Amino acid sequence: MYGYETDEIVHNPMFKSKSPSEFWGRRWNTLVHKGLKNGVYKPARRCTSSKLMAVFATFAVSGIIHESVNFVMFLGRGGYHIIWKQLIFFGWNGCLIGLEYCIGHWVIFQWMSRNLPRIVITMLVLCAALPLAHLFTGDWIRHGYFDAVYLAEPILVCRATKNRKVIPIAVLQKGRKG
Repeated sequence: MYGYETDEIVHNPMFKSKSPSEFWGRRWNTLVHKGLKNGVYKPARRCTSSKLMAVFATFAVSGIIHESVNFVMFLGRGGYHIIWKQLIFFGWNGCLIGLEYCIGHWVIFQWMSRNLPRIVITMLVLCAALPLAHLFTGDWIRHGYFDAVYLAEPILVCRATKNRKVIPIAVLQKGRKG
């Protein structure tokens, strides 16, 4: 719009992922994925020669980083205590990718991949991760992050013109038109 190009970092993981590794590796926060892949996964893979150990190390580091972020974000808000919820959440997802690596080649999974609609496969992927999703989002909800996030993230309302040019028509912030 103003001559700047941006790269998408999230590629519709909630509706297009066909596996846990696609969700985390190619669709969810690709910027962080690249950093973890180069900074943790590849060195761990070189040191251990094991794909599984590298995956577990990567998800463990991600859990520790997320735990640290939560600690800093919620430090002055009713006492945040590190009890490793993020590590458990990311550890679980690392285990899902490990299972995919170990049994993803089984005939039933290959059949499902070829014959079920993508949205059904994506729902199965999400259902595998969701039992522990509250560990990831619970503190953000409890501390009211989502209640006020709109204050920091204005919404740009645009419309397309006849020649397919997109122009801004309003900025919504704090619940008002701007």
